[in-house]
Amino acid sequence: MSETAISSLMNAPEEINPLLEILWEIEQYQKQGQQLIELNEIGLEDLTEATAKSQEHSLSIQRTLDNLKKANPIAAPMTIRGF
Repeated sequence: MSETAISSLMNAPEEINPLLEILWEIEQYQKQGQQLIELNEIGLEDLTEATAKSQEHSLSIQRTLDNLKKANPIAAPMTIRGF
């Protein structure tokens, strides 16, 4: 694998996992006191697509973490002060 840790981070999707968005919407309905939530209220037209996209996100995150674990540390050009 020729992908580096930095390129993994740069290529990572800049969006929220679609299943987390759905869970957030469900939580908002529950905060309003609605115990029974209609599936069409939260936009679950295609749960399969959201699940597949979520798996892609998880794989991307895992690939990036694996690359970061393999990466060698790079020394900073100077000492950071204030810690």
